[in-house]
Amino acid sequence: MNDLAPAYDPLACIKIVYHTSRSQMGMKQSSLKRRLVVAFAAAILIPALSAGLAGFYMIRQHVYRQAQSKVNSDLESAREIYENYVQRLQDSIRIHATRLIIYEAARTGDMTRLGPELQRVQAAEQLDILTLTDLHGNVLYRTSNPSAKGNQGTDRVIRQVLTLQVPAAGTEIVPVDQLRFESDSLADQAYMEITPTPYATATPRRFTNHGMVLKAAAPVFTPDNQMVGVLWGGVLLNRNYEIVDKIRKTVFKDEVYKGSEIGTATIFQDDVRISTNVTDKAGRRAIATRVSAQVAHQVLHRGQTWRDRAFVVNDWYISAYSPIRDVNGSIIGMLYVGILERPYRDSLWRSLFVFLGIILLAVILVGVIDMTISHRISRPVQSMAEAMQRLARGEYPPKIDVRSNDEIGYLAQNFNKMSEELASAHQLLVHSAETLERKVGERTAELKNMQDHLIQTEKLAALGKLAAGVAHEINNPLTGILTNSSLMLEDCGEEDARRSDLQTIVDETLRCRKIVKGLLDFARQTPPHKQLINLSEVVEDVLALVRNQAGFRDISVTTRLDPTPCSIMADRDQMRQVILNIVLNAAEAMAGRGELEISSSVEQKDNGIRLAIRDNGPGIPDEVKGRIFEPFFTTKSTGTGLGLSIAYGIVERHGGEISITSTWGKGTTVSLTLPLHSVLSHA
Repeated sequence: MNDLAPAYDPLACIKIVYHTSRSQMGMKQSSLKRRLVVAFAAAILIPALSAGLAGFYMIRQHVYRQAQSKVNSDLESAREIYENYVQRLQDSIRIHATRLIIYEAARTGDMTRLGPELQRVQAAEQLDILTLTDLHGNVLYRTSNPSAKGNQGTDRVIRQVLTLQVPAAGTEIVPVDQLRFESDSLADQAYMEITPTPYATATPRRFTNHGMVLKAAAPVFTPDNQMVGVLWGGVLLNRNYEIVDKIRKTVFKDEVYKGSEIGTATIFQDDVRISTNVTDKAGRRAIATRVSAQVAHQVLHRGQTWRDRAFVVNDWYISAYSPIRDVNGSIIGMLYVGILERPYRDSLWRSLFVFLGIILLAVILVGVIDMTISHRISRPVQSMAEAMQRLARGEYPPKIDVRSNDEIGYLAQNFNKMSEELASAHQLLVHSAETLERKVGERTAELKNMQDHLIQTEKLAALGKLAAGVAHEINNPLTGILTNSSLMLEDCGEEDARRSDLQTIVDETLRCRKIVKGLLDFARQTPPHKQLINLSEVVEDVLALVRNQAGFRDISVTTRLDPTPCSIMADRDQMRQVILNIVLNAAEAMAGRGELEISSSVEQKDNGIRLAIRDNGPGIPDEVKGRIFEPFFTTKSTGTGLGLSIAYGIVERHGGEISITSTWGKGTTVSLTLPLHSVLSHA
């Protein structure tokens, strides 16, 4: 087979490679060196940057986890301090409830000596409210407003003591009217105009006037263990900074970063700060500001503890929030602790700059080394490029003087040998080129003629066998089916429910016989029996036939047929055979699941009608598109490969055109264009 090889000119190849390289590189001596420098720099820069960013991210995650863990621990400490205040209040009330002057006044109703004593207790214990009631909750004496009596039996803390006869304590929301009943100053202390806060939930509220009160109550017993009343006291938390400052001093040690307190604590009534050491931009306590919507949803609405970054008034904090519940377990507020994020963020940026500085020094050092190595590599390569230039001009033999013992030296030695061999082989190759080309042309023409003749012979032989097989194997059973179904149809009465199904069997069996006849017509080129037909009606007939088949149950069929009344001269059965063949091919391509769209349009300019059948199946590979209409060509494991060939022949005999457009992986569209006979008026 050597005489069939194409003529090959090594010198011409060298010239092509040389001139291509020259046009691409511009024969710049430093191009290889530059590429080597860039490659080495990228090899060190990309891993270094990746390692730096990964290290920065890992350090950031570690630092923030540590900070969040500390804040979580700080929240537990803050809750313990808060609970200690509640417990201390309960213990104080419980101890004072056992005093003689208290139970004697409750037993006898004589308040003469009780007033001054309770005033002293209130001042010593720093209470905002201190009241003695009888067993029915009727006020015997209140320190804030001695002249006011009333009944407090509905108060949940007092009712719990009256019911269980044991001390009770908790946090309660006290309405403004009860605060004002105790003292106008308490009502004024609880009143706050809400300050708009970034990230907070939108609200129509403009102020809050209820109070959050730490309450404690204890039963008053006589020495003979007879309960005669209830002593209770309370501390209003609104604008009371004792607890939050105690938390900051105990937990955060009053640490400061750039003039700002690192640690902060807050008590919320609902979502409003009523006691806090968080400051606003003016340096004042951020009283009456609100918590962010995200925190409020998780803590107040879902009852869960928040542990994450949060925007607090005017800065970001690593924070933790937990709900505050009343004696019945309802959420009435939140307790917050947080650490300013800025110190951690600044530390992380300093770490990043250190990483970048180290990377920059490494890149500079590698760049110096790159320049040295790339110069040593590119210099002998440039010498070989110059030698190739002389070889391309026909100068034999160009010698390369490279004495290195590495791969470049080995390449130079082989290049010298190659140039010597090329000089002797070039003339022989040129002499034999014409002979080889002539032989190749003659042999190619012979093979083409033989191949065309063989393909045509095989197609005709296969078509003859198929036609004979169809006539023998299909017509006989179809005749039996048609005969028996016709007899059954004659036996059925007009009202028999089976009559329509039998009629369908007879009609479709007749159509099958016509299809077999159409196959024979394809082989014999039978002319169509043309008549005026509406192509849209043929489409609807085909869809009515296939719509209830099992293979179409999961296929969505959409029709967009041109409403213009028009007709074509065509053989109805052959047109239905063409459309049915294409529709069934589309269903098989989609494996019974997908979308099938059939559309038609009148092409007035070309006096034709175009029918497009599109599926969203896998499409047709590029390598088989050119053979789609060849007889007996098929990509299926079963099938004759005549479907589209028959369709092609029918459309061609009708003076039309059939074409296929397909994109692999996106579907296939088969288009039919047929001559238009007439367009009817809408009038």
